Amino acid sequence: MRHLRLLRLGLCVLAMLLIATPVTQARPPFDGYLPSCSGEYFNNTTATGTPVMVRTDAAINFNWLEGTSPGPGVNVDNYSVRWTCSVNVTTAGTYTFNLLTDDGMNLLLDDNLLIWAWYDQGPTAYSTTASVSAGWHTIKVEYYNRMRGGTAQVWTNMPLTTLPPPPPPITAWQGEYFNNPSLSGAPALIRDDASINFNWTTGSPSPAIPIDNFSVRWTRTINFAAGTYRFTTTTDDGVRLWIDDTLVIDKWIPQPPTSYTVDVVIPAGAHTIKMEYFEQTGGAQAKLTYAPVSAPPPPPTGVWQGQYFSNVSLSGAPTIVRNDAAINFNWGEGVPIPGLPADNFSVRWDSTQNIAATGDYVITAISDDGVRVWIDGVLVIDGWYDHPPTTFSTTRTLTAGAHTFRVEYYDSGYGAMISFQIGGSAPPPPPSEVIVDDRGPGWQAGGTGTWRGSTLGVGGHSFWTLNNTYTAYGYNWARWYPTLPAPGYYEVFAFLPDNLGTTLNARYWIYHNSRYDLAARAQGFFPNQWISLGTYYFSAAGGEYVSLADVTYECYLCRSLVFDAIKFVPR
Repeated sequence: MRHLRLLRLGLCVLAMLLIATPVTQARPPFDGYLPSCSGEYFNNTTATGTPVMVRTDAAINFNWLEGTSPGPGVNVDNYSVRWTCSVNVTTAGTYTFNLLTDDGMNLLLDDNLLIWAWYDQGPTAYSTTASVSAGWHTIKVEYYNRMRGGTAQVWTNMPLTTLPPPPPPITAWQGEYFNNPSLSGAPALIRDDASINFNWTTGSPSPAIPIDNFSVRWTRTINFAAGTYRFTTTTDDGVRLWIDDTLVIDKWIPQPPTSYTVDVVIPAGAHTIKMEYFEQTGGAQAKLTYAPVSAPPPPPTGVWQGQYFSNVSLSGAPTIVRNDAAINFNWGEGVPIPGLPADNFSVRWDSTQNIAATGDYVITAISDDGVRVWIDGVLVIDGWYDHPPTTFSTTRTLTAGAHTFRVEYYDSGYGAMISFQIGGSAPPPPPSEVIVDDRGPGWQAGGTGTWRGSTLGVGGHSFWTLNNTYTAYGYNWARWYPTLPAPGYYEVFAFLPDNLGTTLNARYWIYHNSRYDLAARAQGFFPNQWISLGTYYFSAAGGEYVSLADVTYECYLCRSLVFDAIKFVPR
């Protein structure tokens, strides 16, 4: 019987070759690694916010040992990378894409997801195939490492040409002048302009350009130091301004000489500025200036300097800047400050706080909606999504003396509240783990399908059942409700007894802190072991659970699923 089950499992693997699932593969030759990719490195596991390092990597072929950082300024744990690779495929065909990752990784070809493996795991290989046309394509690789060593390798058998060298930076404004007001067709004149500072009145930019109904596109690459910059345009008539392909001023209308200003936060490095302009009739002028915006003076120690924005993205110039004695607000449905909207606003508070004595401190934020907290430049709380009033808490060891704190908050609608506290000593640690076993406290199951019992598994028992292809009447399901001692992050594990589960798509849903996350796993590859379903924040207020149904979207009654114990380990 055991040999028959192994044969069935082997046939399942062959049938699923077109689906990216963990496989065992030899390490590839160097020539197959994705080359010359632009890497953005983040000090979080979500590849969000401003990268702490941007560089071009010769190949995605990394094995970072435990305790080592991918580069200057990047964490040794809890970091992520987004690589963008431009590749020129010389011959159309069906090609193989492979990756080896520890922990999570996603692979996208021209923004189409090919492989999704975005969860905590040891070094695991994945493979898939795709039809690719000849020519240029964009491959994106998203990766994160939770802790300990990190592995990120991506290789393919596509025939690629060497990437051309990047174009040299444009040190002057390249102006393309058109004999029409719509920037259409081929430019009548191309020239380098030292600056965009023109007042042609009723004249023409050049004998090749008419005095009315013309347009210009200026482009330049500029190296900026990190900071906030104020861009000001003055035009008669229309103007559009882009920073790195982001449209920041859009006034494409006939108008007398008019000025527009926008403040933009720009990371250090080279950035492309593009300004488009059209003249209709009458006077003609076009000007662009930019300069760093002076930061507001730092607040006194112990005071929270709040920058209040009339948007949810903390972008542009703040509407109001003021010092707050504490962050403890419940604005409800009202306007937080005159001049701000009742909804869709955001705030950034900065403060230097003196910690009296070295010790463990409980950092707590309660918000509706999003909140993020940094201590000394390290992100310690990340609840940057819409939610009702929710408590986020973490414990950090702080030395005696001054520490910098930043709290960011946004409200997207309905009630608005935010509270932040630096508490005293940490509470006693929770138990090492919480296990909910089948048939035990916290276990629920239902369905009219056939449940089969086994003496294998945690506690000497488990259930298994054959799969349904789609949701249908009477499908089997189970839920595991833990009794957790305290709110916080928990890593969730499922135990898989030997030879009972052959599905390649067991779809575990984790309901935690009022949100759902899906963790799909191939039970057939992990016999007689605990497998991680990822790490999640639980409120520990009751009603949170892990669920699994026998719906796998595979061939009907050709796979089996096992239902045993679920384990919750505090992190």
